Amino acid sequence: MAEHIRTDLLVVGAGTAGLPAAIEAARHGLRVTVVEQADQPGGTLWRSWAQMSAGGTALQLSRGIHDTPELHFDDVMRISKRTADPALVRLAVGHAPEAVDWLMSAGFDMDPDAPAILYFHEPYSVPRTYWGRNGGRSVLEVLLPRLERACADGTVTLLLNTTMTALRTDGPDRVAGATVTGPDGAVTDIDATTVVLTSGGYSGNAELFPRLTEGAPLAGPGAPTSTGSGLLAAVEVGGSVRGGDKFLPTYGGVLLRDSPSRTVPLDDYPSLTPQSRQPWEIHVNENGERFVAEDAESVDVRENALLDQPGLRFWIVYDDVVRRKAPPLLPGWSSEDLAAAFADHPSFTTADTLVGLAEAAGIDAVGLVGAVGEYNAAVASGRDALGRAHLPLPIEHGPFYAVLNHGTTLKSPAGLVVDGDLRVVGRDGPFTNLFAAGEVLGGSALSGKSFVSGMSVTPALAFGRLLGRRAAGVDTTSGRQ
Repeated sequence: MAEHIRTDLLVVGAGTAGLPAAIEAARHGLRVTVVEQADQPGGTLWRSWAQMSAGGTALQLSRGIHDTPELHFDDVMRISKRTADPALVRLAVGHAPEAVDWLMSAGFDMDPDAPAILYFHEPYSVPRTYWGRNGGRSVLEVLLPRLERACADGTVTLLLNTTMTALRTDGPDRVAGATVTGPDGAVTDIDATTVVLTSGGYSGNAELFPRLTEGAPLAGPGAPTSTGSGLLAAVEVGGSVRGGDKFLPTYGGVLLRDSPSRTVPLDDYPSLTPQSRQPWEIHVNENGERFVAEDAESVDVRENALLDQPGLRFWIVYDDVVRRKAPPLLPGWSSEDLAAAFADHPSFTTADTLVGLAEAAGIDAVGLVGAVGEYNAAVASGRDALGRAHLPLPIEHGPFYAVLNHGTTLKSPAGLVVDGDLRVVGRDGPFTNLFAAGEVLGGSALSGKSFVSGMSVTPALAFGRLLGRRAAGVDTTSGRQ
């Protein structure tokens, strides 16, 4: 028979949204239980860059940067081509300045170059992107001590290595709590006045990903605990999923040596942002064809071009002269790492001839030889059919090299449908006491079919804080407008 626990607030997932939800609720007097699948709290913050965005912060004001939530909203809708959910975007940008200001007041170690305009995604119109010196760990340096204090004083109970297996309902529009399984296999029913799902996405579940994302294959650095369990549990009680049709791959990423879906860490991805490193190589699909100007300033252009390629795959092709003269393509890899990769990693191929390279890599040889010939002619004439402007050297001196890259997933596109109060919407309308925040909402809810800088981490922090206060009955009027 299952053990029973009673709590005021059940938070499912101790990551970017779950931690601030628990901290805020406990600060305002609630008894909080946090369930986390992993063996430590923190979620993706342990390995992400944790870029944030907010318009109208105290830091911007101190730097003489004019910005507002309304300008932030306009930029998000422009970059997403109006495919993001406008109601959720307004809620997020309204509360974002408060979230960033709170981090700063709590001693957040902001990188001195922030805020800035970054080009890993389509750029904002003003410097609005923030990040810590230690990426997501800088955020954890603020959150974890507060969680530890709340656990120490008994207001928060943290259950690690514990998986929610089901939500339990109490009528058509209420949940009674959840059933969880602990590390020893023991089953516990947690009764809760309010449940907040902050369980993350499904970017670590290679089987579920294509089911929710219109057949797209999964390749990415998602954690094994990013299983989509919270999302699936909500669907079981009547919730619905949206946003799978707005999948857009990140341009590039190399698989781990022994995995069909997990990539190397993000810091070890190839340097493919032209604003940081101009391309000296060409990018070809499995037919050996170039499909985009490799130096296109808009990452959106390159990502959408990749979306049309077979298997969402492309190879970065170059020769030995480029290898010696170009800035490092893989700056996170040592020369020893690269030598080992080209010796036996399935994504790394080298050969003395282009035909041999194509045959070893699995690229159409006729197509590759033709593409290289056309590119070399463009280098000689200074005119490229795809519009590439950076044409430093021809590719003509062996040995030749190819590095297989994939369209990768850094956040799950599909997520739960919620209303403007972040209540999960069921078959008969929103649940009165079941809320969701963070990646379980789906990346497309706040970025649409695009990637909008800071529109994952900041909304997760802001929505988590908002829901923690709301569960405690504290005033949660909208943020700055």
